Amino acid sequence: MREFSMLGKGRHRMLLALCWLFLVLTRSGAVSRCVDHACSPPIGNLASGRTLLTHSSCCGNSSFHHSPCPYPTVTPHALCPNDTHPPAHMTDDPFLHPDTWWASGAGPTEQEQQDEIRLDLESHFCMSHMVLVFRSPRPAAMAIDRSADFGKTWETLKLFAHNCSEEFGLPDDFTQPGSLCTSRYTSPTPCGGGEVILRTLDPFSAKTLDPYSPEALARLTLTNLRIRLLKAQSCPGPLHPPAAWTSPTDSALTSTSSTESAAPYAIYTLLARGTCLCHGHAENCVAYNSSQDTRQDSNMVSGRCMCAHHTAGDHCDKCAPLYNDRSWRPANSSSGESNPCQMCQCHAHAERCHFSPRAWLSSGGTSGGVCDDCRHNTVGRRCQRCRHGYHRHPSLPLNSPHACTRCWCDPRGSLPTRPGEEGPWCHPRSGQCPCRPGVWGASCSHCQPGHWGFGEEGCRPCACPHSCDPITGQCLDSYSNNQVFNVPIGGKIPDLDHMFTLEEEVQWSKELAVSALHYTGKCSCKEKKLRSALDLCKTKHDYVIKASVLSAHDKGSHAEVQVKVRKVLRSGHVALSLGTISIYPLSWTSRGCTCPILNPGMEYLLAGPEEAGTGRLLVTMQSVVVPWTPRLGLLVSEGLRNGCT
Repeated sequence: MREFSMLGKGRHRMLLALCWLFLVLTRSGAVSRCVDHACSPPIGNLASGRTLLTHSSCCGNSSFHHSPCPYPTVTPHALCPNDTHPPAHMTDDPFLHPDTWWASGAGPTEQEQQDEIRLDLESHFCMSHMVLVFRSPRPAAMAIDRSADFGKTWETLKLFAHNCSEEFGLPDDFTQPGSLCTSRYTSPTPCGGGEVILRTLDPFSAKTLDPYSPEALARLTLTNLRIRLLKAQSCPGPLHPPAAWTSPTDSALTSTSSTESAAPYAIYTLLARGTCLCHGHAENCVAYNSSQDTRQDSNMVSGRCMCAHHTAGDHCDKCAPLYNDRSWRPANSSSGESNPCQMCQCHAHAERCHFSPRAWLSSGGTSGGVCDDCRHNTVGRRCQRCRHGYHRHPSLPLNSPHACTRCWCDPRGSLPTRPGEEGPWCHPRSGQCPCRPGVWGASCSHCQPGHWGFGEEGCRPCACPHSCDPITGQCLDSYSNNQVFNVPIGGKIPDLDHMFTLEEEVQWSKELAVSALHYTGKCSCKEKKLRSALDLCKTKHDYVIKASVLSAHDKGSHAEVQVKVRKVLRSGHVALSLGTISIYPLSWTSRGCTCPILNPGMEYLLAGPEEAGTGRLLVTMQSVVVPWTPRLGLLVSEGLRNGCT
């Protein structure tokens, strides 16, 4: 028995723990109704916790045209002396306080008595319907108005009259549906407990109309509510509520004062059912003076939305600062679509963005966000480029705060900045500075091969058949103790017979008799002219590139030229990319010449074959080697783009 008792206690503790965990999860908001779905705050009584303004409760038998009673803002209810039925009794809990009501003042005659009840809200709210429960007979004529601009202008929601044509000159909606006036809820019976009900939306249109749509909000939204009691009427029976509405204290209360019985209007309950205006993007609201974003444990319907779906504002009527890649839209209650705001792609370099209709149209309706105030030296619609004087760091991602690094250009070897520009300029992607003539390097810090005299005027070409000292310009003998030479490929190769014995020369076979080190003589190269892009199409070249010649080397059995590929117009089996590669001229003659001519420091349009097996790029007598010009590049690009037609 003891074991069963212990098991029972264990199960009880586990059940308590599970209940506590469920309570914590629900209180913490772990499961939100707004996740990927339209949502709305709970509906409550908009009049609860707020002050109702009336004419007669304080001001006695005042005229209808006078303003409502000016209650002080410090106290919640400013009650008149001996006022036992203040307006606050219309909004108290009818279950906790069933014997309280508001009573109007007595007029000269019951038929002439007119009163007004007004509810002023601090912001825009949505009201779905309103219910009035009368202790007195319901009025023979009354009007319910609303304002959406804090009382500047008013719109009548509904007119109630026992005879619509006599009171307002309008047809009754019983005979003409859609009329502003109705005879519903105007009968003097029951003498107590009679209701007046107003539905803001037509019951038929409410089934199909999205409550977040502009058409629905035009009817639902209000900042002020006004009830005008225009014409009272007497009860045909006794002047007290029926048995169903009689409480143990009712008889005592009604007998204490004949003034209370004479009041033409008396209301038990004013219920204005509504919620804060959040456009389907919030499930809770807080008070405007709330310093923390916490829920209110009160019956009062607060007006500031706790926005979801990356929206912002008191009514979730705009997107959050970094979520304007699409224009703001309300949620769709009919389909449940949340229509969230989309984040702008600013690569972590901006905290705000704005929506641009022009950018939206240019993107084909996919993205319209424009980043504001890009940081970390970035610019552009998405903060995707480096600003002037900075370039992309080659090894850091774009979203790094150090993705853009400052340009460093040698002031002697680089061109001066343009008028109005600040600091050095370099290419925003490669970081290449604009160099003076004969100077190269990313920062323009040294001379090109075949040049000397680095300074503010650039570098001067060497006046030598081969290379020269980059500082003094003195010619250098490149053939003393090595077999790799920085010489131009093309034209006359120097006479090198004195470097080899006859025996060594005889040992070279015909297959190896292509070395510029062994043959001399007069050279004559016939340049292949390119008349149009069709010349490239007639000879189907494997590769077509724009390249700068960096250096040329005689390897003994062959030549090797280092070039930097600037643009790839066509590639064959070998996938070409921008950067430094080697090409191999094969058109060596028995006189020690290479054709076509390739000079270091020059830019060429190169087109030729690939070597089978190795994939090396070759330069032959049938290759195209033409100095590059912008016009030539345009013609060739268009020809290749059109498929050589």
